[in-house]
Amino acid sequence: MTQVYVKYNPYRLKTEIQVNGKDLTQDSGVYKLLKGKRLQEWVSSFPKMLVDEFHSVDFDVEFYGMPLDWDDFEEAMKTAKQSGMIQNLHLKFIEGRDSEDITNKIVSIFNDLKEGPVDAFRDPKLLRAFEDIRNAVFPINVIATMSSGKSTLINALLQQKLMPSKNEACTATITEILDTDEEKYSAVVFDTDGGRITSIDELTYEIMDQLNANEKVGRIEAEGNIPFLDSDSTALCLVDTPGPNNAQNQQHKNTTYSAVNSDSNNLILYVLNATQLGTNDDDNLLKYVAEQIQKGGKQARDRFLFVINKMDTFDPSSEKIEDTLKRVREYLAKHGIEEPQIYPCSASVALNLRTVLRDVDDVESLTRAEERALPMAARETLPLIDKFNEYPSLHLEQYSTLSPSAQQELNFRLRQAESRKDTKEQALIHCGIYSIEAAITAYVKKYAKTKKVKDLVESFQEVLESSKIFIDLKARVASDEKAAQEIAHRAEVVRKKIENGEEAQKFKDQVDKLDPVPVIEKKTQSLKDGIDKKIVEIIDYYGTEITNRQEAERFVNQFEKNASNSVAQLSADMGEIVNREVIETSETLLKEYQDKLQEIDESSGKMELDFSTMDLVKGALSNMRERVTAQFTDQYTGKAIEEHEKKTTEEKTYLVKVGEKEVKRMSGTHQEKIGTKKVLVGTHQEEIGTEKVKNWDRKFFQFWKPKYIDVKKYKTVEDYKEEDVYQTVTDFETVKEDILEERTEKIEKYSIKVSDLYGALFYDFDTFLHEGINGYMEAVKAQVNELKEDFKEEFDKLDRDIKSKYEELTQTTKDQKKKEEELEHNKKVLEWIEVCQTEINEALDI
Repeated sequence: MTQVYVKYNPYRLKTEIQVNGKDLTQDSGVYKLLKGKRLQEWVSSFPKMLVDEFHSVDFDVEFYGMPLDWDDFEEAMKTAKQSGMIQNLHLKFIEGRDSEDITNKIVSIFNDLKEGPVDAFRDPKLLRAFEDIRNAVFPINVIATMSSGKSTLINALLQQKLMPSKNEACTATITEILDTDEEKYSAVVFDTDGGRITSIDELTYEIMDQLNANEKVGRIEAEGNIPFLDSDSTALCLVDTPGPNNAQNQQHKNTTYSAVNSDSNNLILYVLNATQLGTNDDDNLLKYVAEQIQKGGKQARDRFLFVINKMDTFDPSSEKIEDTLKRVREYLAKHGIEEPQIYPCSASVALNLRTVLRDVDDVESLTRAEERALPMAARETLPLIDKFNEYPSLHLEQYSTLSPSAQQELNFRLRQAESRKDTKEQALIHCGIYSIEAAITAYVKKYAKTKKVKDLVESFQEVLESSKIFIDLKARVASDEKAAQEIAHRAEVVRKKIENGEEAQKFKDQVDKLDPVPVIEKKTQSLKDGIDKKIVEIIDYYGTEITNRQEAERFVNQFEKNASNSVAQLSADMGEIVNREVIETSETLLKEYQDKLQEIDESSGKMELDFSTMDLVKGALSNMRERVTAQFTDQYTGKAIEEHEKKTTEEKTYLVKVGEKEVKRMSGTHQEKIGTKKVLVGTHQEEIGTEKVKNWDRKFFQFWKPKYIDVKKYKTVEDYKEEDVYQTVTDFETVKEDILEERTEKIEKYSIKVSDLYGALFYDFDTFLHEGINGYMEAVKAQVNELKEDFKEEFDKLDRDIKSKYEELTQTTKDQKKKEEELEHNKKVLEWIEVCQTEINEALDI
């Protein structure tokens, strides 16, 4: 069997692999696949790469890392074996050390750096960048269609009733709940334009209900306790996001699509009603979700947790939960979502167990009187506790796509509850709420926490490295005369180049030439073309003409819905494009500056020096990388029916009853006999005598026969019979007859051509979109120009910093006493820096 050793460190995004005891070479396909990437980005491709590169189907694999990463690695390898890609497989897991205190350790190290002898760690920009990362909030966006129980789910996660729950679509208010571990909730309320309305010291369900009913309220920023996670290591923010049928203004709908977009650093809880799958409201958004999942690997799929709510409504004695979940998977697959993470639950049961039944210690011992004293919600939940506990098919945790380690932890929790005979805790596990919380916790640990640690370290590690290089140089020039002379020569060249206005202008001209806007415009136009094509499709359904107002209104509503969804998708996609293009421009600007420094170094002729000028400012360059985000939030409403409908008038004549009169009216006929008559019915022959006729039988030689003979004579006689003769007689009856008057009425006919209506709608929409995109691009251009000006200003500061550092290095060589003092001081600083680096490495070592 091929021996494979894999060690993965999520904090460094570093993977070490040995095959049959040998490290992978840099030209290895497997090495290229995983270098510098998160495990979840390459793990699904890893088994096939192993098979293809090492021509083996039998593997003995040892994995060293964190439990959550092991879950993903193990799943990928076992899936490959089940598919037949791998024939024989042996897996072994070695768990790395616990990571709970790593963030605190990194913060402690940075605090030591701030108090240390290197001024760079007291730079306000570095301090701000570090604090921004340290206090970064991790959002969890909860999205659902109407009547899915989204508010109930959020309340169940909060373990108290805070979010109003309504069956009808209410005001599209975005509510953000930041985890601060404070038991009481407070809030700041903003209007639809982002202006602050008021602050609330103690937020309650009743106040939230009033705020949600207020059409002026656009966003509520609340703070309080999200119990299932500690806010110290990662600040969660639950976001009640307007769903596809509840985003009543375009800006909020844009926010929903932006949250789903693949560039977003968040987790999505998409809540579906188990009893009402297949609503049209989900269609467009779910297709967009599918697109985002397809862009990424496992991490993209892990971002979306599909919560199948209201499972308590099923009858386990006659319905199969598996059939329902199969329908859910088929429904999601229809929208392009394969292998979804599904979490069936009953949010209402979880909420009631955590609120109205919170203080009931033993539900099994309640008397009837005690039951009647409970709130109605509690009384309705009691039989559901039995339902979830007694029916194995309703143990919903078994259907959740939890990782093996999380499933094991939940099983352990269940065994403890069973041993204590704690029926409430058992029901909480079986109703699925713990599975959802475990999935959220796993995602936060696997992605959010490791990213936070990595970003924190990267924010100052380059500064630490630059400081070390500079201090080391100061020590060398103080002790090595030749090195001092070479550095002094480079310093002079660098100083002259920096002071040369022509060189500076040449570089600034290069910066000005960089322009991501044309690329952004081209990609945006491509997005817009896709929207135009999609909206055109609705014409086919309506034919050429609409003949009633209601149908015309339905056409407009469908057009506006498609247009609104398209604008939201365009908003999210444009934000992603701008982010990436501007980031790429920023990276290009940094590279231009680094190339400039390299050219200066080369012009000095002292390339044998083991440091570059860029090394002196590596930390500052690192901290210049900024992400730029933008939102396209204009609003669209189509109005075209009144301008293009046609109403023609035609006259119609009709009779109106004005009274009644008696009249004789023919009611029928009958036959009356008026006599008889003879009727010929045939003829017969009667004999009237005889006559002589020639005997034709006598031949010439038959003389004995007579020449004439007598024959009978007859006449034809007619036969008659008597028949009755009748005549037709008309029958009459007396009836009441309406007295009618003739009247004339003008009738209005309705007509509107689909092409005219669509043309007007599309013209308005296209004009709006064109103006919106142009305005947005002007803002992007201004932002890019501002970015370039900021960079040029920062580069000027870096030039001055480089010049200052080289001057400090050359000054060190002039005074022997100062050289000795510097040498001693710098040795101590170097030792201090090395201690800090060791501490960082130890903190990040799994």
